[in-house]
Amino acid sequence: MPVAKSSRHHLKAVPAPAELAGKYEVLFDQASDAILTVLSDGKIDAVNQACEELIGCHKTELIGQSVGSLIPRPGTHRIPERSRPLTMELFKQAGRYEDIAVVRNDGYVRLVDLSIRHVSTGQGIAIALFRDVTEKKQMERDLITKHAELRDAYFQLEKRNAELKAMQETLVQAGKMAALGELAAGIAHELNQPLQGIRGYAQELQAVALPIVNKHPASKEIETDLGEIISCVDKMAGIIGYLRAFTRGSVENHESTDVHHAIDEAIKMLSRQFQSRGISVERSFCEKLPPVYANPLQLEQVFINLATNGRDAIEATGRGRGLIRISTRAAGKFVEVTFKDDGIGMNDRTKSKAFNPFFTTKEVGKGMGLGLSLSYGILSKIHGSIVVESELGKGAAFLVRIPTDFRELA
Repeated sequence: MPVAKSSRHHLKAVPAPAELAGKYEVLFDQASDAILTVLSDGKIDAVNQACEELIGCHKTELIGQSVGSLIPRPGTHRIPERSRPLTMELFKQAGRYEDIAVVRNDGYVRLVDLSIRHVSTGQGIAIALFRDVTEKKQMERDLITKHAELRDAYFQLEKRNAELKAMQETLVQAGKMAALGELAAGIAHELNQPLQGIRGYAQELQAVALPIVNKHPASKEIETDLGEIISCVDKMAGIIGYLRAFTRGSVENHESTDVHHAIDEAIKMLSRQFQSRGISVERSFCEKLPPVYANPLQLEQVFINLATNGRDAIEATGRGRGLIRISTRAAGKFVEVTFKDDGIGMNDRTKSKAFNPFFTTKEVGKGMGLGLSLSYGILSKIHGSIVVESELGKGAAFLVRIPTDFRELA
């Protein structure tokens, strides 16, 4: 019968138990992952070739040994960070465990991912599969290290870029200063002649007009005003002379200078402008302020620039009044002068560029943006400094630090 033939053919295809056992033994022994079986008493029952390679010894040395021989000892073996050592308890609970440290026969520790399975044979056999991840973990650690190195290199590069940018800005600033020096020479040549003309006419009025109006009640005031005109012309001539030598490291005409007198002279020059704009000035002067070794005319120019800056900031508010507070104090080997106004203030961008040559927020024709830059240059030459604190809508405060004698700091 055909059916009988088919059945006989099917029965012939079933392998014998011994043949099946041999095939499974080959699969067990040739598996790429390390496998061992552990009896209930903790003794190793069987291992495959991959396990021999992982542990570093022949199966005959492993079979019958306690699985505890694979457990690294913290005092003897180096257990990698973020891993945990193999323990006997792991074989009692089926599951998967990562980053388990096992010790080889030569004492080296390997990292494995461990899978535990229990076999219901009545003997309580546990099958343990070890997947060696030592190289993988080492690569991960190397990658983390390289990432940290790259991050540090990036930060260093950012720092270098910031330094290069600062150097570039310094070079640009130096270029502007050089251009300013050339401009100053032209200004000095053009302005000296009309200034001397003004001075000459004022002196002629003193000589010719004063005797005529000598009996007039206002003659004394006229004489004072003419004297102020001549004094202001002389100051302007001195300022132009300083502009001419602005880019040179000259220390000529330095002398012991009363800072309070320089401030008073600067405010006197602007007093009529302050009065017409409703601006009042409050002075809070230190009683025993030491003199400073500086050019008095240059210091006066610094204070004129600061007072003018405060005047313009107050005028920009449009309220028709304002206050400038000027205070002085001794600070070790320095004298500190603060000009504080209740004007319109500055935003961060304006504040960062306040001392740049030709930078101005004023309308065209109302300022060249040189006042604060010139003040910065004057103070730098005598190792002084000037900083500004300001917020938009809250006024500005300029702190000037002047050494009592810059020669001692050189």
